Amino acid sequence: MYMRKLILFFSVVIAGLFLTSCLEAGDSNFSGQRQLFYITQLEGTQVAHNGDFVMTSNEIKSKDPDRWYLITWSWSTENGMVSTNVHNAITPEIEQIPLGVYSQQEAPQETMTPVLNFNMVGGLPIAGSFGDFLIVQYVWNKKEGEKVQAKLYNETTQPDATDTYILELRLEKSGTSTETSGKNVDGFAAFDVSSLRSLVNFNGQDFKDIQLKFNYYKENAGQPTSVTQPVRIYKN
Repeated sequence: MYMRKLILFFSVVIAGLFLTSCLEAGDSNFSGQRQLFYITQLEGTQVAHNGDFVMTSNEIKSKDPDRWYLITWSWSTENGMVSTNVHNAITPEIEQIPLGVYSQQEAPQETMTPVLNFNMVGGLPIAGSFGDFLIVQYVWNKKEGEKVQAKLYNETTQPDATDTYILELRLEKSGTSTETSGKNVDGFAAFDVSSLRSLVNFNGQDFKDIQLKFNYYKENAGQPTSVTQPVRIYKN
């Protein structure tokens, strides 16, 4: 249930309804907790944006550009503006979203780390302005000393008439466990899926709305669990 609420929360965030006013309506005082922002360069300044709100800070300027982050932030009129559209924010917490690996090939069939729950973060287009990233969230059982890397596979075959592309999720585990039982934890991964464009027929349009069907395996499951979600992909 926690993961479902979090996914829905991020969908609202990216839709542009993320601003949480700290005061009554009309006051210019906003904040957010662990919200998704893309850090990149804008007119010579390193900023964080989500397609609607743009901000910067000393911490934002020190992070790796062209990556997605979870940022806890606040801004008020007293903080002022760096430029016309860039807010001078306070950012006490910035967490980088780990990179996943996307491959256009058949997924391996060896023993897999179970995925307890999964969803794609909704509302984000696959677009150059966002680094062509696709962001997913998953739950797995972590033991002390272990970590996983998320990987997505899809074969280079054209979709059916519904423009549905099938992606296989695998969690590649590494490290040595130092305990016998673990705990369920949330994980995020950002995948550069720019090469997915080579499989899409845009029919002369600038973008296309497609369906992504994610297959993943739960514990002791012989058949995959599937989640299908829409996404808009831009030609350039």
